[in-house]
Formats: sequence, structure tokens, C-alpha cells
Amino acid sequence: MNAAHKKRPGGSRGGVQARPDRRARYEPNNNALPRDWRDRLPSPATYYPAMLPSLKPHGTGWAPARCPFHDDRDASLSVHLGHGGWRCHACGLSGDLVTFHMQRNGLAFADSVRDLLWGSQ
Repeated sequence: MNAAHKKRPGGSRGGVQARPDRRARYEPNNNALPRDWRDRLPSPATYYPAMLPSLKPHGTGWAPARCPFHDDRDASLSVHLGHGGWRCHACGLSGDLVTFHMQRNGLAFADSVRDLLWGSQ
């Protein structure tokens, strides 16, 4: 056997030790969102009327209201009380129930979901 083909000490990696697994492992903590957080959000039909006094519901479809994100004299915000989507036709903001709560309260996503699920504690 010539020198180029000799087995190196330490196995096939040539004496280099294997690195430990550096992948992050999921460890549940108190700050983790529950897996079913989407199912536990409040109903849009109850959340939006409580947050928007100017909301004028018309069944379970789109309802007009004044946008809380800018000075609004007319009802330029449309909110869907069935699926929770919203859009302001004046300022262009839009989203779902969580993004509305984020915008209104200045919270990050996870904090907004926690606030919607458990309220401000």
C-alpha cells in the first residue's frame, strides 16, 4: 500500500471529528403559540364591531367603517365579517384580523396573536 492510500487515524474523516448537530431543536416554552391558534381567534363578526364603532354591518358580508389608521370622514374601510379580511380604499392598507390587530395596537405578529387569544395580561 502506498502512502497516498494509507488509512488515516480517526476513521474515514482523516482524524477530523464530526461536528455536533447544530440544528435548532424545537423546545416548547411559555411564549410559543398553540398549534391551533388560528381556530381559537375571535370571530370577525364579534371582533370588528367592538373595535370599530362606526361599523355598519350588513349581514355577514362586507361592512363599511371609517378607517382608524388615518383621518377619515367617510367610510373608506371595508371589513368582511365572514372571513375577517379588511381593506381601506383610501390609504391602501389591507389584511386579516391579526394584521388589523397588529396595526391598531402596534404589536408584532406573535404578540398580536397572544393578545387576541388571551387578552392583555
